Amino acid sequence: MKTTTLEKFKHYFSPIDFTNQSILNDIYSKNIIFKDPIHEIEGIENLKKYFNKLNENLIEGSFYFTDESMVENKVFLSWNMGLKLKRPKKNVKASGISVLIIEDKIISQRDYFDAGELFYENIPVLGGIIRSIKKKLSK
Repeated sequence: MKTTTLEKFKHYFSPIDFTNQSILNDIYSKNIIFKDPIHEIEGIENLKKYFNKLNENLIEGSFYFTDESMVENKVFLSWNMGLKLKRPKKNVKASGISVLIIEDKIISQRDYFDAGELFYENIPVLGGIIRSIKKKLSK
């Protein structure tokens, strides 16, 4: 059932627990296609590797799901995310939307968010430049 898979998905990411990957087989199809502004990943084993890599720099984090809508087998989830990172040692916040296509399990996940807000603005030197440009553009 779609709702059960969706509830497992939301529970897995709130709080984020990339170390508990056994549940991923219950959530995602083995041929999952995952896309975000930076990555495109095919297959559950590659997704697990990606989550392992993210976990290396994560102290703690969580998604707060703020809205959801379902049309047939497509789910739209709005979220706010908070991360506490090891490098750079700081807290990062971002908001975005995930679009999931669910059959028995999630066969496709497409995340939309501002990559600059989440990643590039947190790189020393480059982050300052990006924040400065954004500030000038907003005037």
